[in-house]
Amino acid sequence: MAYNLPTLAELDRQHQAELPLATASDALRRNLFVPLARALANAQHDLHMHAVWVWRQQFPRLCDDDVLESYHAPMRLREGRKAAFAASGWVRLKGVAGKTVDADTVINRNDGLAFVMPDGAIIGEDGMAVARTLCLTPGAAGNTEAGAVFSLSSPVSGVEGAVEVLAPGLSGGADIESIDSLRNRVDSAWCNPGEVGKSSDYEAWALEVAGVTRAWAVPKALGPGTVSVYFMRDDDPITAYPDAAECAAVQAHFDNTALPFGEHYAFAPVKKTQNFTIRLMPNTVAVQKAAEAAIRAYVNSVAAPVKRDDYGMTAMPIAGMTIPRSQIAAVISDATGEWSHEIILPAVDIECSVGELLEVGTLTFTG
Repeated sequence: MAYNLPTLAELDRQHQAELPLATASDALRRNLFVPLARALANAQHDLHMHAVWVWRQQFPRLCDDDVLESYHAPMRLREGRKAAFAASGWVRLKGVAGKTVDADTVINRNDGLAFVMPDGAIIGEDGMAVARTLCLTPGAAGNTEAGAVFSLSSPVSGVEGAVEVLAPGLSGGADIESIDSLRNRVDSAWCNPGEVGKSSDYEAWALEVAGVTRAWAVPKALGPGTVSVYFMRDDDPITAYPDAAECAAVQAHFDNTALPFGEHYAFAPVKKTQNFTIRLMPNTVAVQKAAEAAIRAYVNSVAAPVKRDDYGMTAMPIAGMTIPRSQIAAVISDATGEWSHEIILPAVDIECSVGELLEVGTLTFTG
């Protein structure tokens, strides 16, 4: 049964009506009973609000951030909130053969971010050496494209000051998990209790890896007893599509976490870019921006490397994702200021193969 919380004003009026003696004078009412009624109303209202606060803390969707992190996350998630993770990779040094770069030598990116070479390096006969490097500041900011040039923080005799980042770049860096992401994972764990190898379990295990923001499990994609998991790293500043090292990190997490039977694989989706040509009325900049934002938001919300059912799970038998033109038309119709439109490109529904993830490319608007 619902309980209607009385407001502070209602409590005040209730106490002012109930407290005074029938024989009390007006002066006694004003100087004693009215202040006492207001004090009691405030105290009672505070107790009601505290009871509401206690009730809210029981639910991960409603609780305070600190309660979510200190209570609900450890209860429902194996490792709690995902910590920040440092980017790592390989760099090339040049210099005189035989020269040594000490372990823990620091190199700097052009923006001042510091990295360390924990193992050091020895310049080879070809005048080059390859060294492992690790960002000293955990977070996505450490991810760096291949070809970037760092500099030694302190000169090393016989070694050039320029240090080149090797392909595929420095990757794996991730910021501490946001509260919204943590809340969604805890809430999902409440809705999907038990880890028995369901598709949702594999998606939850992938999301436990630092930097992973979306995951889709595809059972039997590579045969009976197999589970393929596609995932994305949307917060990476360089690219949201995982590289080989990031796929290996998720694969290793599966090896340590998933069920001991069957085979499981981690993959990056294949980007499928779809350009749009739209006849728009009125064809103004404001309406164009509204239509583009609506299209991108819709595609980002529904795109997946495998068809999903009405419950957000992988549909069986597995198939690629199809986005009807009618759905795109519907979201354009909802754009602010739009009067009418016609989708010229694509001319048919957008179909993706298993493993392909749809992204909106260039939008061209005509009047």
